[in-house]
This record gives sequence, C-alpha cells and structure tokens, in this order.
Amino acid sequence: MSESTNEQQNIFINGRQQIIDMLQFMNEKEKQKLLSNIKQRNSLMAKELSEQSFSFKSLFQLSDESLGKIFKRVNHAIIGLALYPIQIELQRKALSILDREQAEKAYSVMSQDLSNKKAESKRAQEKIIQIAIQLSRQNYINL
Repeated sequence: MSESTNEQQNIFINGRQQIIDMLQFMNEKEKQKLLSNIKQRNSLMAKELSEQSFSFKSLFQLSDESLGKIFKRVNHAIIGLALYPIQIELQRKALSILDREQAEKAYSVMSQDLSNKKAESKRAQEKIIQIAIQLSRQNYINL
C-alpha cells in the first residue's frame, strides 16, 4: 500500500471514530437526525455507526417491547449487576418490563453491596448491549 493510501485510511478510521464518539454524547433526537442524514447517503454505514455508538443508556430509549425481547435473553444476575450503578428511574423501568420472578431475582442481586464490582457491572452492561446489537442484526428489534 502506498503511503497516501495509508494516510487516507487513518483519516477515514479516525473520522469514523470521531463520529462514534460524537454520537455517544449527543441527545437521542440529535443522534437520530445525524444517523438519518448519513443513512440517506450510506445506509450500511448508518447502521454500523448506530451499533457502534449504542450505549447502555441508549437501551432505555428503545420500546418496552424491544427491551423485553433483549432482557428475555439475559440471565437475571447479569441484569441485576448491569442495573446496579444506573439511575433509579431506569432501574424501575427495566424491572417493570421483566416478568415478576426474573425482576425479583435481578432486584435481589441489585440489593447487594456491589460498590466494589464496577468492572463487573460494566461487563454486564456490555453483554446486554451485545445482545441488543445481535437482535438488531437479526431484524428482531430496531436500535
């Protein structure tokens, strides 16, 4: 590969990463507007950017039906661990979507002192995000 080709690739890769970083910090309305504009030019790239910028916080912008589909595929311990560090309103929303037994089990995990389990909580959140992206790729839910 020539040096200019390598430079062009680095600029493209860094540009993509900058867009992903921007999308992660935008509010949902702005994010959807930008992705919609990108989709008009390149739908595949818009889908990739949407997946790569999807965060655990973004999960709660999905419909209750989509959240239910995601949570059905996740162990209650992972859900509890993932929900522990987030806002109480989001915890309540997630628990209300689960069936009663799964919600009680997830809540019992959340009720433990998990303050020294930040890395595990982050991994649990990432696992749930991976499942959401998988379901999106299978056209089972829309991100």
